[in-house]
Amino acid sequence: MTYQHESEVDDEVEDDSWKGDDLDGKFESFEEHLRSKGFTYLSEGSFRRVYERKGIVIKVPTCTDGLLDNRVEHTAYHKYWNGPTRRGVYLAPCRLLANGCLMMKKLTWEIGLDRPKWAALIDGRQVGPYKGRMVAYDYALDMTERFKWEREWKCESKFFNSLEWRNQRPHIDTYLSQKERRLRKVG
Repeated sequence: MTYQHESEVDDEVEDDSWKGDDLDGKFESFEEHLRSKGFTYLSEGSFRRVYERKGIVIKVPTCTDGLLDNRVEHTAYHKYWNGPTRRGVYLAPCRLLANGCLMMKKLTWEIGLDRPKWAALIDGRQVGPYKGRMVAYDYALDMTERFKWEREWKCESKFFNSLEWRNQRPHIDTYLSQKERRLRKVG
């Protein structure tokens, strides 16, 4: 996936020193670089800050879970491309930058549009129109494959594997096989 002016962002992300648990200050210079290129702060979630410019967003992790969320969204999109996930969810296109930040097309909900039924499966029902259909644009916490990917990557999201998240999103278990349920760290 290529975006207009992509090189202005990617030129600043040459190394992988972002890997690890301690992210304190790791992205300050990158965020400053984004602002210098005209990106503006858009919002912040539990694990990532979002910057926007000309229809593009950059999701900057604020903790290790944010890094994992970016990796999950990238992996999920590249697994499913333009097809639905095994739960029928269509995903917004994205690209993982070398520093662990995620570049994605900015999507917004428009009043009057109907949300697909699967939107209820996405945290905050964060879906928007893209090329004639609705896609999820913040879906890292709702990917059931995440358990498998975290094992393959030899890392684990503290939040995604917490009892708190399991209690908030019980539908995830209904999509897991018995083997996947056994591998889940909680409950």
